[in-house]
Order: sequence, then C-alpha cells, then structure tokens
Amino acid sequence: MNALKATWKYGRFFLFPAMSLVALILFFVGGPVITAFAVFMAAFIFLGDLFFGKDEGTYTYKQAWIFYPLQYTSQVVCALTVMMFAWLLGYYATGNDPFGFGGFVQSLTGYDLLAANAQNTIWEMLGALGLAAIAATNASIIVGHELTHRTENPVAVFMGRLGEAFGMFTLFSIRHPYGHHNLVCTPADPATSIRGENYYHFLVRSTLGQYKMTWDLEKERLNRMGENHLSYKNRAIRGWLMEAAVAVFFMAAAGFVGLLGYLAIGFIARNALELANYMEHHGLVRVPTEPMHVRHAWNCNNRMSNWFLCAINRHAHHHADASVEFWNLKPLVHEAPHAPAGYTTTFFYALIPPLWFKKISPLLLEWDRNMASEAERRLAAEQNVKSGVSYLENETYGYSREELLRGSQPPPDCSLLPA
Repeated sequence: MNALKATWKYGRFFLFPAMSLVALILFFVGGPVITAFAVFMAAFIFLGDLFFGKDEGTYTYKQAWIFYPLQYTSQVVCALTVMMFAWLLGYYATGNDPFGFGGFVQSLTGYDLLAANAQNTIWEMLGALGLAAIAATNASIIVGHELTHRTENPVAVFMGRLGEAFGMFTLFSIRHPYGHHNLVCTPADPATSIRGENYYHFLVRSTLGQYKMTWDLEKERLNRMGENHLSYKNRAIRGWLMEAAVAVFFMAAAGFVGLLGYLAIGFIARNALELANYMEHHGLVRVPTEPMHVRHAWNCNNRMSNWFLCAINRHAHHHADASVEFWNLKPLVHEAPHAPAGYTTTFFYALIPPLWFKKISPLLLEWDRNMASEAERRLAAEQNVKSGVSYLENETYGYSREELLRGSQPPPDCSLLPA
C-alpha cells in the first residue's frame, strides 16, 4: 500500500504521458478502441475538472530527483505516439506500409500490425489525431515547458525542445522564459490578453506576436555576441529546422496527407497553449518597471488541472519565481487571484466570448479593488473604459474618462493582424 501511495504521489503529474502510452499501445491494436479511448479521455478530463474538487495541499518530495527521468521518459513516449500516428495515417491514406514498419513488427514478433489496422475508418483516424495531439501538447507545452525553463541544464532544454518540435512549438523555449516571463501583464507581451479582447482576436495577435518576439530576441542576443543572426547559432532557426524534420517524417509516411496531419496536430497544440495564455493573465495589469508578484496571474487549484498540467495551474507562484520546480509550487489560496474554474472548464468559457466576459469581469473588478496597486488600478481603469464590456466600462475608479481614453500606455501591437 505504501508503495502504491508513493507511486501515485510522484506519478500523478504524469497522467497525460500515461494515457499517451496507452494510446501508443492502442495504435498497435487498431480499430474502434482508438476512438473509444479518445472519447473516454476527453470525458474523463472534462468531468474530472468539474467534479474532482481542489487540491490546496503543499507536499514534500524526498526523492525529487526522480521527476527528471520521468519527464524525459514522458517526452520519449509522447514523441513515439506522434510518430506512430504518422504511420497510421500513411497506412490509412495509401494502403502501403510506411518505412516497412508493419513488416518489421511482424518479422520480430509475429504480430500482424497491418491486419490489425486494415479496417480503420475515418473515425479511428480522428480519434488517433486527437490522441496524437494530446501527446504533442504534453511534450510541447506541459512537460516541454518545465524542461525548457531549466536553462542551466542543457539536457533538460534539449529534451524540452525535442518534444516541442512534435507540436510545432520550438519557439516556446525562447519566447516564453526570456520574453513572456519578463513582460507579462504589460502591452509588450503578445501572450497577455487585455480586457474586452475575445479569444479569437487574441489567438491571431498572440501567435503572430510570439513569432516576431522569438526572432527579435534571438537577433538581439546574437548581435550582442557579435554573431550573425542568420546562422545556425540562432536557436529559432535550429528549432524550425527540427520542426521541418518532423514535417518531412510525416510526409515520408503519408505524403501530403501526412503534412496535413502534422499541421492539424500543431493547430490543436497551438490552441491549447493560446487558451492557457488567454486565461492565465487575462485583464491583469502591471507597471512595466515594477516586479512580477503573485497577483499578476490567475491561479487555479483544481485537482484535475494539477494532475494533467504538471501543476502549472499554480501559475501565480510559477510567475513569481520561475526557478521553483513544478512539484514545489504552492497553492497560494489567499495570496493570489483565482480563475473562475479549472482549466478545461475555463477553456470552454473562453471559446464563448459573452460567457467568458460574464465569468471573468466580476473577478477583474475584485482584483482592481483588493489587489491592484494605485498605479495598476489606473491602468485597469484605462482597459475598463476601452473594453466594450458593459460590466467594466463604467468602472473608472475616480479618474477622468477622457483622460483614461487618451491612455498612459499603448494598446497591444496589432500591426501584424490582417486588415
């Protein structure tokens, strides 16, 4: 019993990789079990977020060293799951055995992988896409996020970037620790959503802004070093080459359909990240010259979110001190503002703008009154009057409406948005 408790204590943060391992096995089994498991996963995550309650505990881990091999193993499992999806897609689209892998498995084990997957339908492929996208999302922005924060550990950073390549997300290892963490809750951060901004506008602005920021950060870094930014020393270029290698693998497996499959995985992973970005700091403001505090992120202590996201839902502590490992993040029950629900439920709210603004607006006004500094309250009032949200736009906190409309800080850079 003690062994089971210890296994759960350490392993509970890795439910996504565990489910990706199950998905990998089911890709070998083939047939309706693939779609059934995808539906089960979606229901389990969503319902668990609603009904499993909160975890506001603080824990001690005497064998914390084990978290690193667990993270590395997670990256390998998730990468293999995505690669096996490429094989499934190639076999489904062409009827051929990509890379001769099915024949290799049969010669090695006697198991007929081709026969097992011969009856796959579009529904099995959609289920497999969903499972592969979950694996890529985990490798890119959950475990990959944790590993690429350990900038002093080259092995951790490499494993993080390797996982990010399978979700088309290697820019995350540059833009996130060196850009987002320094600029969050200010107009300079493309990954901070402002009051009144709906998710769909934010998705485009944030995506384009993050690519631009990634390139600018690397160009500035290499220029300071006296190096040519158009060289292999540019980490952005190296990351995009890693993504290109994965794209070539998908195309070798399934041709143009394979490329579409990889793009679909990237699209799903991108939306998962941007939904998180959208809600984690929505409407919160900070004077750019002031330090980050726990009040500058929406916290969440839902148990299911904690299990599936490597505790990144304890986001306030993470931003207050990014050097703290995920297993040591504190719940900050009273010190930080709290999101309206768990991550999955909050994502659902964000996809329906009127519902999102209804849920988040009262929490924003509570933040303004109880947590914001006076300078932040003025910045919040500026966003309120420009938000177009009726619940917010009359909250000026005694400042002149005309003065607020003139503003003291520029709006987010929308120059990259399509006209």
